[in-house]
Amino acid sequence: MVRTLLIPALLAITTPAFAQMDHGSMQHGDEHSHAEPSIATSSAEPHLTLADRPDLSAALNAGGEPVVASVLGAVCDFCAMAMNKTFGKRDEVAAVYVDLDAKTLNLVLKPNATMTDETIRETVLKAGYQVSQISRGESLSAG
Repeated sequence: MVRTLLIPALLAITTPAFAQMDHGSMQHGDEHSHAEPSIATSSAEPHLTLADRPDLSAALNAGGEPVVASVLGAVCDFCAMAMNKTFGKRDEVAAVYVDLDAKTLNLVLKPNATMTDETIRETVLKAGYQVSQISRGESLSAG
């Protein structure tokens, strides 16, 4: 009888706390934290490369502008899904891909569309991450 009452009571106590958890509060390992990371500055930032993907290439061939942002803390599929969903809803974006290995957000903006670096930083922040570097157009090398 005690066991029958104890299990539902424990579920009732813990379920509201679990339901309010967001992805930012989960820990996937030491390298995954949505807290304000410190950004190491160096004299030469790494050169960003647009990922080699058919959807990005098709958007480029249609006249889109490539943008790659280095994203701090993006290490899992949920990270990629959050940013893909957030940027995929934007009218300016023709194609989006998050490369978890390179920790980059790859965008191709629609022809004649613009998105400021500040907008990209704010949108990434809303998804729970932080941008350390953004490269555009000619400054990108092909992946």
